[in-house]
Amino acid sequence: MNLRPASILALVSTLIALTACSSGGGSGTGGSGSAQSGNVDVGGYELFYQCEGEGNPTVVLDAGLGSAGTADFGDFISELDGVAARVCTYDRAGTGVSDVRPRSAGKLTAALEAEELHSLLVKAGIGPPYVLVPHSYGGLITRVYADKYPDEVAGFVFEDVSTAWEIDLWPKWDPSPWIDGGQKVDIQATEKEVLSAEPLGDRPSVVLSQDTYKGEGIPKWAAPIFAKQQAKLAKLGDDVVYARADGSGHFIHEERPELMVDAIGAVVAAVQSNSQLPDCEEVFTESDVTCLT
Repeated sequence: MNLRPASILALVSTLIALTACSSGGGSGTGGSGSAQSGNVDVGGYELFYQCEGEGNPTVVLDAGLGSAGTADFGDFISELDGVAARVCTYDRAGTGVSDVRPRSAGKLTAALEAEELHSLLVKAGIGPPYVLVPHSYGGLITRVYADKYPDEVAGFVFEDVSTAWEIDLWPKWDPSPWIDGGQKVDIQATEKEVLSAEPLGDRPSVVLSQDTYKGEGIPKWAAPIFAKQQAKLAKLGDDVVYARADGSGHFIHEERPELMVDAIGAVVAAVQSNSQLPDCEEVFTESDVTCLT
């Protein structure tokens, strides 16, 4: 799922303002202890990132359409203090305090944004393996990233993500373009990129979907279709826990953050021990979810 352009303009403005205030636009490593932040040149323009905590693998949080990661996940990162891993997020081009992407960078697709993320991680010295945690539109970028750089990705936690199968469904009620960072996404090219991407393989993965399907302008008839597409995503891997976040809408990390903490912690632990994920009921031991696999 993703918030469409008509619904995100006010949200984007708020996120940008919040990020500018909270980050201060710093260009070097900031904070103390294990905190790290800064701007990284990814090809003549800079992206801002921040990391907290220590440990291996590195958890990378990727925000939804038009959203700045440092604002969207700013409060949530502190929820992950108990996870034995470094946690990072970033502002995609044109969001938060990151530079606007120049036209010379080429057609905007998930592949371009995956390449930008890769460049950021390399130049910031944030090495793999990564547990990728995308929200909404970020799911498209993550699928392409794992296809382009498979040896770097150790696991996934998909937070009510967009899938390639939903792209042709949206115009039935919302024909507006997909806008990320003020730039139109070539969503048809992105659809092809994601559909041609390799499946999840044996990486430990959690697919966590919303329960309410409210607040995004999604008509009632479409909600069951979106749910089936989340199930289809879960079938792309050999070690996947699939659950529905009871009582939560699209922003699970805000409405039910404990579920995201449980999911990320389980995937990190599986990567660290080189083992498979436990059953769904063991991942979410004290939380209300509907386990679907």
